[in-house]
Amino acid sequence: MASSNVVILLIGLHGVGKSTFTRAATGRGNIELGRGIGPCTMRCNTYAFDYAVQSNDRSRPQNLKFTIIDTPGLADKNTKDENLEVLQNIADQLRTLGQEQVSGVIYFHSIQNVRLHGVDMDNLRLLQAISGASFFHRVAFVTTRWDCMEDSEYDTLVTRHNELVEALKRMFPSGPGIFTPFHNDGESHRHVLNYFARKGIVAEEPLLFAKELESYKRRRLSSAVKHTTAGKELTSKKKVRKGGICSFL
Repeated sequence: MASSNVVILLIGLHGVGKSTFTRAATGRGNIELGRGIGPCTMRCNTYAFDYAVQSNDRSRPQNLKFTIIDTPGLADKNTKDENLEVLQNIADQLRTLGQEQVSGVIYFHSIQNVRLHGVDMDNLRLLQAISGASFFHRVAFVTTRWDCMEDSEYDTLVTRHNELVEALKRMFPSGPGIFTPFHNDGESHRHVLNYFARKGIVAEEPLLFAKELESYKRRRLSSAVKHTTAGKELTSKKKVRKGGICSFL
């Protein structure tokens, strides 16, 4: 059965702004936002909505159906058990989708962070393991929490964003496919949605995590997750890395 929706998976640390983006994209002001240090999304939540895509020739907008999968936040420490639970939640949701394929992934990173720590690099490698090399160009890297900063810091944040983009392009030549800020301003989320609208509903190659889950569908979910590339990325960790990897302005 062919996919009828643009299905987008949201991934990132807890508290980074996934639910805030979902509010903006769907127009649903009742989506719960995180308060304090704990995550507000404990399990995957799906949100279906119609989105009007404006074509370049300014003709009548085309309506597309989107489904956003808001996932529990990844751990902000090297806690493999917590992230394995997140993977299992994602796996459970992907099995619920059945034949409807994931069209893209959005990875969220706070612009407040002045460096990429070891945990950031681990989570980026996990992102790559979930996506797979052939799917990685369908990943959008979105910086968040711009609206939490002072106006006087804007130029510094733009420089930080650009340096981060250049560093990630060197680290991951095959993707992500787009790097963009999310200002929580009622407009910047459209740049991301328009990108996926242009990419099309069905990916040339499926999300690697979903493909591998299908091949292990006879196993219990927890066992299937551990056999995927993403599961092995978590369970093969030998030590906890500390300190920053890359510093930015």
